[in-house]
Parts: sequence; structure tokens; C-alpha cells
Amino acid sequence: MNNMTGTVDIASRIDSLRELIRHHDYKYYVEASPEISDYEYDQLMHELLQLEDEHPELIREDSPCRRVSGQPLEEFTSIPHAMPMLSLDNTYSYDDLRSFDSRIRKGLGQIGQKSQEEVEYVVELKIDGVGASLIYRQGIFQQGLTRGDGLMGDDITLNLRTIHAIPLRLNEPVDIEVRGEVYMSIKGFEVFNDSRIAQKELPFANPRNAAAGSLHLLNPALVAKRPLSIFVHSLGYVPDWTISTHDDTLNRLQELGFAINPYRRLLVGIDRVIEYCQECEQLRANLGYEIDGTVVKVNALEFQKQLGSTNRSPRWAVAYKFTAQQATTFLRDIIIQVGRTGALTPVAIVEPVEIAGAKISRATLHNEDEIKRKDIRINDRIIIERSGDVIPKVVGVLPATGERGERGERNTPFAFPVTCPECGAMVVRPEGEAKVFCTGVNCPAQRQRRIEYFASRGCMNIEGMGTSVVKQLLEQGLIEDILSIYTLKDSPDRLERLGSLEGWGDKSVENLMASIEKSKARPIDRLINGLGIPQVGSKMSTVLAEYFGSLENICQATNEELLSIPDIGPKTALCITTFFSQEQTKTLLASLNALGISKKGENNVEVTVESEFSGKEFVITGTLPNLSRAEAAEVIQRLGGKTSANVSKKTSALIVGEKPGSNLEKAQHLGIQIIMAEEFVRKLTEVT
Repeated sequence: MNNMTGTVDIASRIDSLRELIRHHDYKYYVEASPEISDYEYDQLMHELLQLEDEHPELIREDSPCRRVSGQPLEEFTSIPHAMPMLSLDNTYSYDDLRSFDSRIRKGLGQIGQKSQEEVEYVVELKIDGVGASLIYRQGIFQQGLTRGDGLMGDDITLNLRTIHAIPLRLNEPVDIEVRGEVYMSIKGFEVFNDSRIAQKELPFANPRNAAAGSLHLLNPALVAKRPLSIFVHSLGYVPDWTISTHDDTLNRLQELGFAINPYRRLLVGIDRVIEYCQECEQLRANLGYEIDGTVVKVNALEFQKQLGSTNRSPRWAVAYKFTAQQATTFLRDIIIQVGRTGALTPVAIVEPVEIAGAKISRATLHNEDEIKRKDIRINDRIIIERSGDVIPKVVGVLPATGERGERGERNTPFAFPVTCPECGAMVVRPEGEAKVFCTGVNCPAQRQRRIEYFASRGCMNIEGMGTSVVKQLLEQGLIEDILSIYTLKDSPDRLERLGSLEGWGDKSVENLMASIEKSKARPIDRLINGLGIPQVGSKMSTVLAEYFGSLENICQATNEELLSIPDIGPKTALCITTFFSQEQTKTLLASLNALGISKKGENNVEVTVESEFSGKEFVITGTLPNLSRAEAAEVIQRLGGKTSANVSKKTSALIVGEKPGSNLEKAQHLGIQIIMAEEFVRKLTEVT
């Protein structure tokens, strides 16, 4: 009896703590009016966490302690929305708003309303964030999705659970779906960016980009460290909703515990709507979070239903976008940032200036051509524009003048670098492209993306080395580049450290080492593809492998030799020769060769069985069911055959999938055997 009493007391205390913490979360994160100190709040959380750890049978998913749970994801699952998440049509002038009102009154007149009567609207701030859908069952948060393409969204439930402004349990046990905008406050964004700069990471361009990037992290524990919040603005799919207006709906959602933006107005007539839009534009600089306009909605839900939607946007709502805000300042420097793809982007470092309440010290210059076209030079007086959800940009240059008004002296034109500022490798600008790319295989700015791509399924196919694992290995200093993947097994210290990490053990380390070892035998086209040569994908990798036979031959290929191959044009040839001329590339390939990786190209693929494919040459065109072309080529090689990129008289048969290319017509002209994809897959099933 005493034990039962003790358990009941503990359960009661746990429930009491949960309610207290939910209350203080709402006061702090939603109403911004905390009632206790951070220390007192932490003490409540500590007590609850300790009690739940001691009594796991009493843990519930809606507990405040469960906001961060589960292992990091490999990827997000795409899920259909129960009701499409449509985008809004934009307006940019008050005349546009009046035209919208005319369409609404005309539409309502067609369904029996008096078209001359003024319409009741709700005007809300347009939060500059990222759309999300929140689904609750019996008042418990079950699932959260991104907007995606409006029809399908990514399941980011675990990431959304980390946001304290999102209640894990509502005040009533209702089934409901709501939509809202996840955002990052300006102050939180500045602190967050400062920490990134201190860690030598690239800062985000603006709070919206930071929020979007955070929601798409695969590790919820990292999302929990970012200052995200949300404002809920509308219903999703709720078939039995009985409230008749949008304004009353927002009041009801607030009662349930959702964060609703306080700056909304219920107004009659478009003139009052326009007046409030003007007021909101003046509010913009002092809100503490970013807005880029207002949203005007018909208030009556029945009218919304009758007015309906187009394929992309509702007819009963519109966004009024504020005008771009500009300021003048001085350009102090131009720096070059190297992105994860190797693209070099020029960034203007400007004399700090305030625009729309945010202090701007950087602006994008887009690319080399943009700098030349606008004739932008260091120490110029420039115009900076910040519009909506984009990074501030340099609009133009103001003339420098002397005391008598004459044009002053200017610096020399900016010279775009010919080598990468991060690694010193040569850069290349493919013909017809605006972007310039670094060709360094060991460029530190690109290393995570390069390693991920190298290990991916279409390249060296190292199972277990997805995005989260690669990031973990880099952060822990267990690998540093592509070569270090293959030397990992030779370091007992690194292996021991790997096995001691959370989520790892002897078996998982053993599986990863086996997968790395297995990748050494991938055919040469996979290795070429994995190197990430600009303009060279899987198809071009196959062409190079079959034409040259070895990496050594490709390294020595001249521009003329490459251009003699039908599939290779001038810009691809330039990218290939530049890439293989780099010392970084030569060093990496020599090291990989010494480790026995793809020394003999396709001969690395062991022929496992004699079959009707033996000794024959096949070309694949189109998309195959449940099989990539690279995988199909590898299977053919294991069955004793070979593959080629183009149909010729030597071709034994053409394998045809969905949306075939020009090879089909050529094969028909030459009278070459055609094997449809379904028949090909059946043949593989018979011999494998």
C-alpha cells in the first residue's frame, strides 16, 4: 500500500511539473512575459528529468523533457498534405489591393452576395519565415510537415518538437491541423551568426535562411540549439470545424495554446485595409522579427470556401509586399566565399548601415559579370537594397564627387581570382556559365559535400556513410578528406574513438570498414564520377572510362583528344583538363592507386557467372525500373558483358527504359537488337 501511495505521489508530482513547465513555456516563448527566473525554470526541468529517468514507465511523449528525442535521421520522408498548402498571390501597390477587393466583391456577387457591400477582412503581418503544418490527435502533437511543393511536404516532426513555442499538448484533447510560419528573431539570428563566425563557419544571409536551414538539419539535437519560434496563422484540414470566421478561429487557436501574432486587425472595406497596411510598414523596424508585408484574408470561412482556389493560390487571400528598403554606404572590401559546391561568390563588405531595423555589413555581388556590369569598385559609395526574403544586394554605384562636384578618383576595377582563396587550386568558369568553380579535390570549403558525394550510391557506394555520418566523422577529426576514408582502418586510435561515439559499437564500425573495403573494387566510372569533376556526371564518367580505360590515360588526355569524343564539348573538355592538371588531383589519385582502388577500371568487376551477356556490348538508354543505369552496368559487367555510352556497329543490344534518348533511333537505323527494360530486368532475375 505504501509503495502504491509513493507511486501515485510521484506520478502526481510529475504531472504537476509538466503543467508548470508548459505554463512557463507559454509565458516565456509565446507571451514574452516570464513569471520566473531562468534558474527556477531550470530547477523544474531538472526535477522532472530526474523523476522521469527514475520512473521510465511514467514517461509520456508530450513531456517537455521529450522535445529532443530519437537518433539523427538519414533523410526526411516525403508525405502528402491532407489539404494542399497553397502559396499566396503577391501585390505590390495599393491599386493592386483595390483590384483584389474588386475581384472579391464580384466573386461574392456571383454567389448571391451584394457586390456593392464592403467586405470584412482580417489583415495579418506576413512573417518572413518558413511554412509548416502541425497535426494534433487528441490534443497531442503527432506530426509536422514542411510546405514542400504544396502537395507533398517533408516530415520534420522531430525538429519541430524542439521549438518551445509549439505546444506538445494542447489545452483541450482536439484533433486539429494548423499552419504557421517558423521564424528566427533578429536578436537570436545575430547571436547565432556570431557563434558561427567564431567557429569559422559561414554566417547565414538572413533569419529566414537560418530558419529554413535549421528545419532541414537531420539531427534534432542541433535544431534544439537554434533560436526558432513560430506564429500559427490558419487551419489546415479540419473537417468538423464549426467556427464561422477566420478572426474567431485565431482566437480559438490561441485558447488551445498556439502562438498567434498579436498584430492583426478585423476591418471592413479596402480603404481601412490599406490604412492598416501603411501602419504595419511603420511597425516593421521595431518588431524584433522580420516581416516582408501583410496578408489580407476574407474573414467569413463560408465565403472563403465559395470563392475557392486556383491550382496555386486561394482567391480569398492576397499578400501585400512592402517596398524594398534602400540605404547608401561605402564598399570597404570584396571577399570571395567558396560554397559547398565549389562555386566562388563575391561578397561586399560594407560600412555598417541600418535597413528596416537590421544592421547590414555584407551584401551579395552575385558573380563576376555583375561586378563588371555595374562597375563596382572598392571604396565606392553604393546603394544597398534589402527586399523581402533575400540577402541584401548592391543595387548600384553613386558617383564619387570632389569639393567642386567633379567626379573623384576611384580604385582600379576588381580582379576576380584565378585560384581558389581556400585551397589555391585553379578555378574554372564553364562556357556559358555565370559561376566560377574551384577544381580542388581537397578544398576545405567543399570537403563535406565532396566526401558525401564520393561515398554516395551512384559513386563509390560506401554503405553507412550518409550525410550525418560524414559530418560526425569530420567533426570528430576521424577523417579529413577522401583519402582518409581508406586509411581509417589503419589507425587503432581512430577506430577506438569511432566505436566509443554515441550510436556506434564494434559491429557498426566493422560494417563500415567492410563497406569501405568493398568500395575499392568499384569500376573506374564510379570513381571518376565520385571525384566530382565539374560538368562530369555518371554518363560522362562512363564515356571517359570506356574511351580511355584508366585514370592514368584520362590524366594525360589533351583538350584535342577529349573534343574528338562525340559526347564532349569545349566547356566539358576544359573542366576535365583543368581538374586533372591540379597537384591536389594528382596527389589524391596517386594515393588511391597505391591503395589498389580501381586500378584496372571495369576489370575490377569480377565476372560471377557465364551468361547470355558474356562477351557482348550493351548500351542503356532511358530510365530503368528500380535500377540506376550505373547499377545496371555493373550487373552486366559481373555477368561477363560490357557497356558503352553510345550505339555503334559493335553494340550487341540496346536496353530501353522510359524516355529514351537518340540512341534508340540510331539502334533502329543500324538494325541492332532492342531489349525493353522489363525484359532486361527479367533476364537479370533469371541469371542472378
